[in-house]
Amino acid sequence: MKPRTSGFADDIIFPGGKTKAFTTSYDDGTIHDRRFIEILNKYGIRGTFNLNSGFFGLDRTPKPDSFMKVDISVIDESEVPELYKGHEIAGHGFTHASPTGIGSAHFLYETIEDRANLERISGKMVRGYAYPFGIYSDEVKEILRLAGYHYARVVETTGKFTIPEDFFEWKGTAHHNDENVMELLADFCDNSPKRGFGFMKKLFYLWGHSYEFAFNDSWDRIEELCRYVREHDEGIWFATNIEIADYVNAFRSLEYSADGDMIYNPTAIPVSFRRGFTGSYTVNPGETIVL
Repeated sequence: MKPRTSGFADDIIFPGGKTKAFTTSYDDGTIHDRRFIEILNKYGIRGTFNLNSGFFGLDRTPKPDSFMKVDISVIDESEVPELYKGHEIAGHGFTHASPTGIGSAHFLYETIEDRANLERISGKMVRGYAYPFGIYSDEVKEILRLAGYHYARVVETTGKFTIPEDFFEWKGTAHHNDENVMELLADFCDNSPKRGFGFMKKLFYLWGHSYEFAFNDSWDRIEELCRYVREHDEGIWFATNIEIADYVNAFRSLEYSADGDMIYNPTAIPVSFRRGFTGSYTVNPGETIVL
């Protein structure tokens, strides 16, 4: 009888043999996305932008007596295809209405209308979402599934590098204004095996609104963050939210024989994983491997 290896838990490896993933998620599509995307592109960082298609072109220039001193006008829809090229466009509700405050029928309209508009404007399929105001419920999650979405981000953060169990309650690692965000990033980028095994997976998820950089005069801080992660990018996969969700879901879709030694990939995505100390493996779409 051959020695058993299937008692070891299989651990995901990201594309390219990488053990870490980094992604960003930014809401509302204001004019400050222009400068922020320049910074992301400069450092080769990819992310997701959650847009309200009902607000495109909305003028929010501050009035003289307004408490808001920063222009948070929304980009015009004509900018969308080129501005967000190389990044993911996701839904954020047609008019940013509260998911639980408008009734199920209206919320379904908010999600479907926003998705249809964004797909028409961008020419890309929209499959991700960020909850307006961070509000959600089990009913809201089911409506999103029916509307064709595959994940949704909340506003709570974990301070950890874990992959979510439920992608419809995707919590970020940190908001960019968190006081310890650079400490978290340094820990994420550190490749020394401080605890456990050095090859364990990590996901760093950063979120916010680009107008906050103008409001807080913190453009230098976000550029410092992007520069740091690029300078310490060994083993990091820079991906959009949907790329990460799709890859993890493909890994979770692998099918196993009774003894765990045959593995079948029913998805269209090549999936890599590590099993104990026996090495790493890749299962291509439609392929069955025997360990």
